[in-house]
Amino acid sequence: MTAGFGQALRSRPFQRIGLAAEHLSPENPDGSEVRVALTPSAVSALVRNGCAVAVERGAGEALGLSDALYTAAGAAVETRDALYRDKDLVIKLKGPAHHDLSRMDPGSTLLCMAHPLSIPERVEVANARGVNVVAMELIRESPEVLTDSYVRSRLAMHDILSAVRGQAAEDLSVALIGFSHDAFGGLQYAARRRPRSLRVLQSRPAAPATVTVGFGELEEAAARIGAARVAAYRAERPPRPYGRRRIHCLHETGRAGARFGIELALRHGPCAPAGLRVCLLGYGNVAFGALDECVRHGVREIDVLTKRATRRPHVVRYLRSSDLVINGAELPPPFRGTHYLVTEDDLRSVLRPGTVVVDLVGGCATNRTAVEPIVESTHPSRPCLVRHGVYLASVWGWPLLGFAKESAERYSRQITDVLLARERLIDGLASAPENILRALVAGPALGLRPSSQPVTLSATLRG
Repeated sequence: MTAGFGQALRSRPFQRIGLAAEHLSPENPDGSEVRVALTPSAVSALVRNGCAVAVERGAGEALGLSDALYTAAGAAVETRDALYRDKDLVIKLKGPAHHDLSRMDPGSTLLCMAHPLSIPERVEVANARGVNVVAMELIRESPEVLTDSYVRSRLAMHDILSAVRGQAAEDLSVALIGFSHDAFGGLQYAARRRPRSLRVLQSRPAAPATVTVGFGELEEAAARIGAARVAAYRAERPPRPYGRRRIHCLHETGRAGARFGIELALRHGPCAPAGLRVCLLGYGNVAFGALDECVRHGVREIDVLTKRATRRPHVVRYLRSSDLVINGAELPPPFRGTHYLVTEDDLRSVLRPGTVVVDLVGGCATNRTAVEPIVESTHPSRPCLVRHGVYLASVWGWPLLGFAKESAERYSRQITDVLLARERLIDGLASAPENILRALVAGPALGLRPSSQPVTLSATLRG
């Protein structure tokens, strides 16, 4: 491939689109991944945009999305072999098998969950073939998006905690009652104040905490915060250049992992969810999904461990007393493989036999998570293993356990938005914004990335 030909391919808009089905691949060795990256409605939007779309035969059948529905949306149906050829862009949820990737035309582009740190061979194959790879999981908001409801919830929690006189934040014991999807900002604000303890309860505690607030009360306080104060908050705190992942199913991941952990813990512990002792490491989006599921199941008390609580020796007390430990904390890349919140020693001497440890982050030997005993993620067909009587689960594709269709529909909406709306990726890599270029991990278009921006190899497997 000449340099001029490669430049032309990566500069022009994506007009010939292929939607690939899931097959056996490094991320899908047992064939349990059955989702499809785009629904028929998303395909229809691409067709209306002037794209010629081909869908691999049977790509959506496991979700009830027949080939006929895709044909009605304006797509052609092709075989697996044909799907990867003669396309400007191939879209797939999880990364393809290496032999499928090697079928792609030099200069074409693959958009998928590429996991370059966990599957470095994929980068090598793509570079050898001259195929550009955009890792979905590395595309981040640019700039960070904070909704008005999130800001109001943060401000409401700020007001509530500030009303406590005579105590520093680190001396507070905070108890939140119930659950609300609109209270994520408030929960994060409370956690980042690093209180002595942070619990989410089904009802008011018998032993009162320093601060006890119902999620309903928090919502009411947030509703009273006017637009002027929200605007002032935004003016004082400009958004970060990059926010969370643009293409994700973090809430569904948290819910699926927590549901699995609760059901497994009940087989070996209390007979009802109310009796389970649960500790949740972290307070990000995936942890918030797990919290949602725990409250839905009727778990009476969930300890949310902040950075202060996950330090030793504090974390040991929570681990020792828990029936279910859920990890939603993602370590920064420099700390992966060197720092752990749950250690091998904890497995042998702290966690009780029958304890369930659910890792929502996922990883492998080259991309470790905060749970040292879990080296490789498992798969839905065999989600957990047992060591020293402790159940360990870190599924690659948690939403497949109960949220397959919901997560596929969410992915489809987000991918369509990246292609046709906010980032306009459909216009080609040459005009792509920086948050797309930062997610380029292989191929001749790497030269389009700012020279100061290294290839980002950090990725998790949770979605």
